[in-house]
Amino acid sequence: MAQKNETKGSEIKGSKTKKSKLLLISVLMLILVFAGVGVGVFLFSGPEDETVISRFFSEAEASESSIPLNEFLVNLNSDSARSQSVVRMEITVTSLNEDATEIVNTDIAKVRDAVIHTVSSQSAESLYDEAEGHFLIKDEIKTKINQALEAEIVENVYITDILLQK
Repeated sequence: MAQKNETKGSEIKGSKTKKSKLLLISVLMLILVFAGVGVGVFLFSGPEDETVISRFFSEAEASESSIPLNEFLVNLNSDSARSQSVVRMEITVTSLNEDATEIVNTDIAKVRDAVIHTVSSQSAESLYDEAEGHFLIKDEIKTKINQALEAEIVENVYITDILLQK
């Protein structure tokens, strides 16, 4: 009789642990389902023109503005007046500052002067110097524009068109 009671006791303990394991698994599955629904709603609901990737970036990163500048026609630095080279280039600058377009357009004379001064100090050979896959002149132009505007307005400089005449 003692053996029957011990067997029943162990069966009751075994069924209780099975029930608790089953309950734990059920609760975890329920949490996973709700988490999946939450992620799905987050990713696939919202404005139609908004991409899924743009939801993971802040507004500041998404609001980069591009400011195209008018064409530049600049004489390059040369040893002799007889072999004067001329470069025609178009530049676009980008900024994360909300007021960048207004600031650049207000001080366009300073911006153009900074670009012309930077480019005119280059020779035909140094104009195309590169490091790590981009023109070195772009960094110089960015620095000079920001110095002229007395603020870190310009993030990137893109040369959208360039023609060198020797």
